[in-house]
Amino acid sequence: NVLVGTGGYGIDLTTDSGGNWVQSGLNGRSVRSLATIGNFTYAGTVQSGVYRSTDNGSSWTQTSLNNQNVYSLAVNGSSVFAGTDSNRVYLSTDDGLTWSQTINNRSSYSLAANGGSVFAGTTNISIGTGVYLSTNNGTTWSQTALNNRIVYALAVTGNNVFAGTVNNGVYVSTNNGTGWMQRNEGFLSNTTIYAL
Repeated sequence: NVLVGTGGYGIDLTTDSGGNWVQSGLNGRSVRSLATIGNFTYAGTVQSGVYRSTDNGSSWTQTSLNNQNVYSLAVNGSSVFAGTDSNRVYLSTDDGLTWSQTINNRSSYSLAANGGSVFAGTTNISIGTGVYLSTNNGTTWSQTALNNRIVYALAVTGNNVFAGTVNNGVYVSTNNGTGWMQRNEGFLSNTTIYAL
């Protein structure tokens, strides 16, 4: 199954590699992020928090993280992280039943996980922006060398961490966020990156 979150029309589902799509729930909700862990699928929504599905997206139940704008989700082992625009990142270690705050004063529109590392892209200019890293499942966070940039997108492939920024294109780290290189060849130069 492949799920697609829409901006106000809920979630669409295909079971035939995109040949046909059906509306599978959360009608009227703006879905900004999706994540899967084990038998659970999570949907981050605007104003309604996180929903959970146990049947591959056919039906959805709202979790206790509600009344939040959830723009990003990431899975790290058996943990689920939710990034919000309310200066907080939340963590659930019990399949979405309960959530605890892990980052304070940092809005996160992007999250990514790589092995034991979790990355959060932050956007609040007045208190610091860039990429933050946790290597202990969200207990503590430290700012990486990529700072003073608004980060809307993160992606991990192998040992590479990519960060999409506002007006500064893409940065890549090959050493878990210790150092970053700007990669602005061609059309990426001075571009805002919203998704990776």
